[in-house]
Amino acid sequence: MRNLSETETYSFADHILSRAVFALSRVVGVKNITRPFWNRWRAALFDQNTLDRFLAAIDGLSDWPTEGMDFLQAEIRQVEAMLAGMSGDDAIAHYRRLSFLAHLVQWGCLPLSEAKTRAYRHCRDFYIEAERRAFGGRFARMRIDWQGKPMWANLHLPEPSLSSGPIPLVVIVHGMDDVKEEHLASELLFSEAGFAVLCIDGPGQGETFLLDGATWPENFDEAIVAAVDALTDYPGIDTEGYAIAGISWGGMWAYKIAAVDSRVGAILDLGGPVDARQFNKLPFFLKSKFCQILGITSLDDARDSVDHFAIRDVTMLGKIRARVHIVHGGRDPLVSVADKTWLRDTLNELGRTDGVKLTLFADGDHCCTQYVTEIRRAAAAEFFDAYRQRIGARCQSGHRAPTA
Repeated sequence: MRNLSETETYSFADHILSRAVFALSRVVGVKNITRPFWNRWRAALFDQNTLDRFLAAIDGLSDWPTEGMDFLQAEIRQVEAMLAGMSGDDAIAHYRRLSFLAHLVQWGCLPLSEAKTRAYRHCRDFYIEAERRAFGGRFARMRIDWQGKPMWANLHLPEPSLSSGPIPLVVIVHGMDDVKEEHLASELLFSEAGFAVLCIDGPGQGETFLLDGATWPENFDEAIVAAVDALTDYPGIDTEGYAIAGISWGGMWAYKIAAVDSRVGAILDLGGPVDARQFNKLPFFLKSKFCQILGITSLDDARDSVDHFAIRDVTMLGKIRARVHIVHGGRDPLVSVADKTWLRDTLNELGRTDGVKLTLFADGDHCCTQYVTEIRRAAAAEFFDAYRQRIGARCQSGHRAPTA
């Protein structure tokens, strides 16, 4: 159970709590234990019927990898038996459902294992099959080599009718227990609004971590900039004025990316922590994932690593020129409203950005997962406005900045 129990970073209370939760899951049921995550899972376009059946098939959290894989294999066999008679749209829907089901089997907070990586491969492969069928040549799987290891990304392009000129870009930077395939709903909403959408598994994330072993570096921001630079193979995409949709930890790193890359025109910050340096206060399941993606096993390692997971550096914040919209949930158990208020006020006081606002959903959870559609559609309009302003300024300056 690597990175869940065999590590020095967990306190005595962590060990007691983790054992209690695993034991309790057999008494009250996995369905009840995991209820706080349902909004997030449904936000990924996962249907409630499959979710209910999946959770009912698992006796306890310790059985999740094996019984989850058994359930997945049964669903795969069922789809394969029906595939020949399916319409194209039905096949796409089933492949997308199987992809997210496989993602659930390797759920981010579970310990690293061969079963976890096998489930992730199913998740990735079903996703690719679905998107190639749905988008044809407007979907691409990208490999970006960075510092000796590959990063992997999914690229969706909009319908040609939605753009008569350069295509503006949205980059989705997700969190520490996500995989890029989980964010299909966001990809589709931004693509339907006319954007090229790049969703990345950077070092320490998803495929790049699970299959290639790249842990999360202190210069993660530079990795994301390198991924944007790699879009030179797609000359129709305009990387000038690109927007970042930062989710959870991705929301925090969005600011660091914007501080080093002046091309960033807008930021949507969804649940980004302001300061993750208080490692001992993290819930045990987050400590588990924290240790996995950073490759740490001791408290000393943890203290050294977490210094990079904070954005209270006013000098860094003063370099940001992008428009910023912070969207936060009043019931977020991980990131306080006070922290996000501090961030808004600090950015406003610095006066360097293209505007800052904070929207609070009083009943919103972490990253406001129950409001995916509303938030992305509003963000798309704001991203376009910021992009048009950037393009207008670029034209008025008498020259056109390079595009990717």
